[in-house]
Amino acid sequence: MIDLKPLYEKTYMLDSLGNRLEQTIEHRRDPLSMNVASINSVLGEKAKAFLGSADIEMITDLQEKTKLTCPFCSAAEKGTRFMPEFAAEGQLKVGNSIAMPNLFSKCTYDSVVIINHKQHTLFPSQISEKDFASAIKAAVEIIRRAAGQDRSLVHHVLGMNFLNPGGSSVPHPHFQVHVRSMAYSGIERVMKQSADFYQTNKKNYWRLLMDVERQIGSRYIGKTGSVEWVAAYAPYHQKEIWGVLPGKGSLGEIDDDEADAFGLGIARVAGFYESIGSHAFTLAFFSSPKTGEGGHYALHVKICTRPAFKPLYANYDTWFTPLYLGDEVHTEAPEKYAEKLREKF
Repeated sequence: MIDLKPLYEKTYMLDSLGNRLEQTIEHRRDPLSMNVASINSVLGEKAKAFLGSADIEMITDLQEKTKLTCPFCSAAEKGTRFMPEFAAEGQLKVGNSIAMPNLFSKCTYDSVVIINHKQHTLFPSQISEKDFASAIKAAVEIIRRAAGQDRSLVHHVLGMNFLNPGGSSVPHPHFQVHVRSMAYSGIERVMKQSADFYQTNKKNYWRLLMDVERQIGSRYIGKTGSVEWVAAYAPYHQKEIWGVLPGKGSLGEIDDDEADAFGLGIARVAGFYESIGSHAFTLAFFSSPKTGEGGHYALHVKICTRPAFKPLYANYDTWFTPLYLGDEVHTEAPEKYAEKLREKF
C-alpha cells in the first residue's frame, strides 16, 4: 500500500580533459502527495563550493545589534494587545512565551508567539525545549479561543521562520499562528489525500507510514513522548524532518504532554541543523481544522533547513523546479542525515 521504491537513472559526460564521468540520480515519489524528489550526492560538492556555510561572526554581530531595539524583547511592556473580548488579559503568557496580535495581519487572527521574550538568541541550539513547548501551548490556546468565538474560524496554521534566509523579518525567535475561515490549500490537500487513502485501504496512512519507517529503520529517528520523528522519504525541502502524532489530527486537541513532545523534538532538530552549519530553518504544523480526525489523519510538523546565513546567500531551495513544479533536488540522501540526527534522540 505504501510504495517506497526509487527509480534510478545514470548520466554520462566528458570532463574538460576528455575523461568519461558517470553519475547516478535517484528519483523518489512521495506515496501520498506523489511529489518527486531527486537525489544526487555529487551535488554535495557543488553545494560546498557555491553555497558555503553560515557566517558565525555575522550571526553573533546581528544578535548583539538587534537586541538593542528588538520589539519582541520589550513585548510585555510595549507589544500589541488582543481585543478584550478575545483575551481580557491583553496578551497570552505561557512560561516565557508571549502571544500577541501581529501588527500586520494576513487573516482574522494573525498572532505572533514570542518563544522566549527574555532571550534574544540567533542560535537554534540555545532555544530550549521548554520554551518551544510553551510557545506551542500558547498557540493552541489562540486556536481554541478563535474557534470558540466564531465557528467559522477553524482553519489554522502554526509556523516558524528563523533568520532571514528562513523567511524571518524579526530575528528574535517566534512562531506565527494564523486562524481564518478560509481553508489552507496545502492542509486541505493532504487531508483529502489521507482520507482517500483511508477509504481505499481501510488504514490510516500516517500510522502505516510510521510502521513501515520503523521497520525499515534507516530514516526513522525516534520518539519524543507520543510524537514520532522521521526523515522524509521524498523530501519537499532540504533535510526535511517530520514529527508525526498518530491518533490526533489537530493542534486544538493536543494536551500539555503532547505539546512538550513536539517542543522537545523541534529543539533537537533545530540544534542538529545548527551543528551542520544550517542555522536558518522553517517549520509548519499541518493541523486539521476539526478535532476527532485522528482516525484517518495525523497532526504533523514539517521542518527543513534554509540557505546558510551569510552576506550573500543563494536561494537554492526556491529555484524554478521546487517553486513552481513542487519537485526538489537534494545533495544528501535522507538516510544519511537521519543517521546523524538519530544520535540526538
